[in-house]
Amino acid sequence: MIDELREAFDLAAQRSEREQAAIAARIKEMIEADRQWDALLADRDSLSMLEEMAEEAHQEYLRGETEEIASGPERGGAGE
Repeated sequence: MIDELREAFDLAAQRSEREQAAIAARIKEMIEADRQWDALLADRDSLSMLEEMAEEAHQEYLRGETEEIASGPERGGAGE
C-alpha cells in the first residue's frame, strides 16, 4: 500500500463508524465504476460508438449547435 493511501485510511479511522462506513461504500463505488469504464473502453464496439459520439458532438459544436452548461460555484451554478 502506498503512503498516501495509508495516510487516507489513517484519517478515515479517526471518523465515526458511520462515517467510516460511508467512506468505505464510496471507495467501493469508485473502484466498481472504474472497473466498468475499463471494461467498456476495452470493448471495440463501445470504443467505436464513443468515437462516433465524440465526433458528432464536435461537429455540433463547430456548427454552433451547443451551449455552455454552467455548473459549480465558479460559474454560478449548483454545487456551491
